[in-house]
Amino acid sequence: MLASSGRGGAGNMTDNSPKITPKDLETPTLKTSVVTTGRGGSGNMAKNSDPYETRLRQDVEAVPRRNSGGATHYGRGGANVAKGSPEEEAAARKARAEGACTDDDEQPSLRKSPSPEDKSNGLAAKGKQWLNNLTKKA
Repeated sequence: MLASSGRGGAGNMTDNSPKITPKDLETPTLKTSVVTTGRGGSGNMAKNSDPYETRLRQDVEAVPRRNSGGATHYGRGGANVAKGSPEEEAAARKARAEGACTDDDEQPSLRKSPSPEDKSNGLAAKGKQWLNNLTKKA
């Protein structure tokens, strides 16, 4: 029986699939003093001071998929739009409402500076006050 390595090119097909042992499925420990983060760009290389932390930095989890609202488009062609039943759409709306994220602007702890309505003496107010003081003295 022929098996494909899934890579294409010369040597793609072999007589049989190699036997997989439990050792083949273990996640390797990074042993070098400097490792790549696997993302390219500036800051790609990091010291391997803690092998466990380094391994965690290399493992990337998939982004969870949000449920679609309304019609769902997938692929190309003519039959690529699916619309769920009213019950499915209601369940998706409920899940979206329960798991809705908030904007950064709505969380004051994340703001670097207070919003303009939080400032009682903003720059414009100070400027107006300064001009009023000038006109009162004259």
